Amino acid sequence: MRSKTTIQFLIAFLFPFIVFSNNFIEKQLPSPDKLYSFYSDPLAKSTIHYGKTPSNFNGEVLLFNHGYIDMNQLFFKNNTFYSDAYRNGYQVVFVGIIKNEDIWMNGELLAESIDIITHKYNIGQLSILAHGHGGKAAEVAMYSFNKNNKVKKVITFGTPFWGTYIADISEQQWFNWIWKKTGLNSKSVTSTTYYCRDIVRPLFDNNPKNEPNKFITIGGSSFDSKEDVTTPSMLTTGSILYFTQGTNDGITPYTSSLRPKSTFVFEKGEFDLNHIDIAFGPFTWDIVQPYLDSKETNTRAVTTSETNDIITSDYQIINSENSYDIIVGDKNTTEVIVDVFHEKNIETFKLFGNDVKLSPISKKKKDDFINDYSSRYLINSKTKLVANSRFAAFVHFPEGPRMSYKAMKNKQSLLVNFEDINIPTEEIEVDAIITKTGNLYGEPISGDSFVYTFSFKPDEKQFALNVDGFNDGVYSIYITGKHPTFIRSIISGFTVGNISLSDVKKEIVEDEITFDIELKTNTIPYNTILLQKKTTEPSKILVKVFNANGQLQFKEILTSFNGNFTFTDDRIASLRSGIYIIDVEQEEFKKSFRVVKE
Repeated sequence: MRSKTTIQFLIAFLFPFIVFSNNFIEKQLPSPDKLYSFYSDPLAKSTIHYGKTPSNFNGEVLLFNHGYIDMNQLFFKNNTFYSDAYRNGYQVVFVGIIKNEDIWMNGELLAESIDIITHKYNIGQLSILAHGHGGKAAEVAMYSFNKNNKVKKVITFGTPFWGTYIADISEQQWFNWIWKKTGLNSKSVTSTTYYCRDIVRPLFDNNPKNEPNKFITIGGSSFDSKEDVTTPSMLTTGSILYFTQGTNDGITPYTSSLRPKSTFVFEKGEFDLNHIDIAFGPFTWDIVQPYLDSKETNTRAVTTSETNDIITSDYQIINSENSYDIIVGDKNTTEVIVDVFHEKNIETFKLFGNDVKLSPISKKKKDDFINDYSSRYLINSKTKLVANSRFAAFVHFPEGPRMSYKAMKNKQSLLVNFEDINIPTEEIEVDAIITKTGNLYGEPISGDSFVYTFSFKPDEKQFALNVDGFNDGVYSIYITGKHPTFIRSIISGFTVGNISLSDVKKEIVEDEITFDIELKTNTIPYNTILLQKKTTEPSKILVKVFNANGQLQFKEILTSFNGNFTFTDDRIASLRSGIYIIDVEQEEFKKSFRVVKE
């Protein structure tokens, strides 16, 4: 087998403009008019593409840094940023960092690239133009790895400084197909609204070295495309974001694109570009250049912060995989608005309500988005929805009860409130499925999902769950408020514990308590639940079966025989098809499994 050094020598011999550093392949680009597609592909890992130095070089170096969109797709296809900057005398450098890593890893790589670039051109400072999550990587490089003195300005394009709800729902295992269809980073923990709110923003906004005057933010207000590079699913994600976080570019809500106390270029609704188009030279270079040349900033400073403290729901979420999900409304509710997000496009997607084919309502005004992978319906309440494609439906009840959720991190408590109800609050049941999805650095964890019931607090007329005993980490939460006359759903999350900027390089060691029990199959064959332990001594376990809305179906104490636990019961046979959670308890040990009843 050839050594790494030999391979690098051969590549360097064949392509003499390639240099290898510790974590980067360094590659020299020709002038913009001679740039071919060959130059756009990173060879094996993170890559620095050096633009040609213009004859009218003005002494300024621009570092272009992508987010989760591939360099090949963003900066080198139909994009004039290189030629625009080159023509105006700027030295351009494109830094392609690892696509499928979190902001901390990418920030460390960006910090290394800043050292490499400033050394190469013998300059004290450079300016960063960052797309999407590249803007958060710039924060990490500047304040976690102390490169702020080497950065003159940071101009961000659609950076979700406060996260995006699309990442929140992707942390729900049954809903992450929408996130995957975008082609974005599979590590979405550091993109969630609650991680950004509780971990990222306090670290940087409260940092004594924080320099908000260096940041200039550009936020888009459309998820339609002026180019051909937008995936159809961005229309779907944009639609989801619209009714949860308002105006957005298909990935980043406008309010999330505003870094606190930074300079913002456009008001909400002013810049009609989506998440990809916003980083294209033909649309933005003439806007960006004056900020590069000017010494004045904070002409339009962000004075408010998007904190996402309270999540409010007037909707019930229907998962197509669960046959037990049915729209629930009170007797006065006759029709409801349903937004459906589906894998098949609208031409082939068919939705049925109580076995009757439904037709989407027509687009009557700008706020009603009907596109290829999402559609809106006006249907009767208490309807059973089925389709020829996997889907998720958000059923809105604008005149009915509203449920709100707030994570009180300082008090280690989660709160749920209800408004516009005409029943005693204590009659409502609030359950939550909570899953640990990452450590405090956002590194993914495949944690078990457990069901918790919120306690009713009569004095405050609210429901609360204490998370004081939870281990440090990042948790997703799926909350269901249930009453015979309505169901409300909320997808969100919370964090437990804190980190400091000095901890970023440290490795987190997770405390593991092993419970020697496994599920033999993730389906329920022959109406039987089969569990197995390695030890053959007789033992007892408590098994609880919940549906995906957190409702307890039944529980049973089982005794093992030769290490096997077999549970066959009429109650299992009566379960409707769908996703279920099996919680297993034995003394202080707990474990959970997701199963499918077909």
